[in-house]
Amino acid sequence: MVIEMADILEELEQLLPELPQALERRTLGESLSRVASSLNDIRSAARRLSEVLETADRIGLGNVPEVVEKMDEMNDAAQTMASLLMNADDAASLHQIERDLPHFKSTISGAFSAMRQRWRNEVAADYRPFLSLGQLLSKIDHGSNLGARMVELGQDANASLTIAQTDQFKDAVIKLINTRARLESEKTSFTADEQVDSFLSDLAQNQARLRSVTTDVLRWLAEHDALDLFEVRPIG
Repeated sequence: MVIEMADILEELEQLLPELPQALERRTLGESLSRVASSLNDIRSAARRLSEVLETADRIGLGNVPEVVEKMDEMNDAAQTMASLLMNADDAASLHQIERDLPHFKSTISGAFSAMRQRWRNEVAADYRPFLSLGQLLSKIDHGSNLGARMVELGQDANASLTIAQTDQFKDAVIKLINTRARLESEKTSFTADEQVDSFLSDLAQNQARLRSVTTDVLRWLAEHDALDLFEVRPIG
């Protein structure tokens, strides 16, 4: 859909030099002129549409009905606009483009807002724990910068929540997702033990329990002189 709309806009742009002749030949009057003047506005909306779709593809919609609803509304409006642009051949269809453009732009804004809220939940669940996990790893292994980079990831994820531009938001999300995957891989290599890896992840999310402290976990903590960094507290 985005590619289709971009092709249509490119074709319209190629017609702009012939606009005066087209106005005389097709007697479409000011309608065609106004649509031509709105071309940059339509192209900007199409670009934002592309950026929101790419972000949604990377984040995923999750089980959030509002996000799915807003994305469906945006896609429906995009299909309608693309159809109008392809079939515009009289004053009535050009007027319809003018009337539909504000709604098209509004659905993009609505989908973007829903996607930002979806990302906010993602940051809270999957990125903020890197702050405490990074601080912990920095205490366990002073010679590694893995902990510092985890803290930086958590901070950057928090900062991304304030980004209001679709292109900047998309770039930030892609960078954070890629960085998180890389740090997760490094963490697995650093712990070299699935139980230790699971324990540290649970600990970062305040979900660690005594049953998580297996013999292998105790041995790993002892080898890294980290036993004194922990204490047992009752739940509640």
